[in-house]
Amino acid sequence: MAPAPTTRRTALARRMRVDIDLGVFPAVSYQPLIGKQELTLVEELRTEDDETYEDDGAAREQVTGYNWRVEGKILFSTNVAGSAVNTVHKFLRNSFELAKTGDMAAAEFPIRWYDKNGLDDGNSKEGRAYVKAFPPDGGSPGSQDVVSLVIQGQGPLLSIVNPNADMDPVVSGLNPAAGGTGAGGIVQIYGTHFTGATAVSFGGTAATNFTVISDQLIVATKPALTAGSKDVTVTTPEGTSPTGGTANDFVVN
Repeated sequence: MAPAPTTRRTALARRMRVDIDLGVFPAVSYQPLIGKQELTLVEELRTEDDETYEDDGAAREQVTGYNWRVEGKILFSTNVAGSAVNTVHKFLRNSFELAKTGDMAAAEFPIRWYDKNGLDDGNSKEGRAYVKAFPPDGGSPGSQDVVSLVIQGQGPLLSIVNPNADMDPVVSGLNPAAGGTGAGGIVQIYGTHFTGATAVSFGGTAATNFTVISDQLIVATKPALTAGSKDVTVTTPEGTSPTGGTANDFVVN
C-alpha cells in the first residue's frame, strides 16, 4: 500500500510576518511589510581557518561571529486610493537612499519577524538593519512593479516573544494619522488579529463603514468627530484592541 500523502507548508512562505518600525526613537510604530512575493531569512556563521599541523591537513574552522539579512521580492504598492506609495515601502526606499549617502544612523531601523498565527516556533527575532538593495526588477510592459529587496542586519539578532501569542486585536499604525472633524476620508488601520472584526471605533464613535483587507489591515471611513486625539480601536470576537498608545492615536483638527 502506498504511504499516506504528507502535507507540508513552509513557515516562510505561509506563516511568516515581517514588521518594520517606522517610529522615531524612542517611539515605536511597527507596521507590516505587505506585498511579499518571496522571502528568505538568512543567518550565516562567520568563520576563520583554525587548522594546525596536528589536524593532518584536515580543515578546521573557528566561528568568530555571524551575519543576518532578509532577502525577498515585494510588489511595490500604493495606498487604496492609488495616490501615494505604501508607507512602509516608501520608508524602505528612503532607507536605501540614506545608506547611499553613508548616513547609517539615519538609515537604520528596527525589524522583526515571527509566525503570524502566534506559533512559538523559536524563530521570532528582531534587530536593527538597513536596506542594502532596492532594485526594481523591470520587465515587459504590463508587468507587475516588483522590487528585489535586501535588508541587511546591523548588530545582534535577538529572540523575542511572538507578538501574536495573544490573539486580541492590536492597532500598530494609522495612515493618515490625522484629519478634520467632518465625516469621510479613508483611514488605513495597521495591526494584528483583525480577521472577523465586528467594529471599528474612533474615540468611541463607530466608523461609518470598514472593510477587513487582511488580518493586518482594515480600511475604514472616518466618522464625524470633535477636535482632539481619538483612540482608534478594533473589536473582534477575541476582544477589543488596547487604548492609550501613540500608534493608534488619531488627531482631529
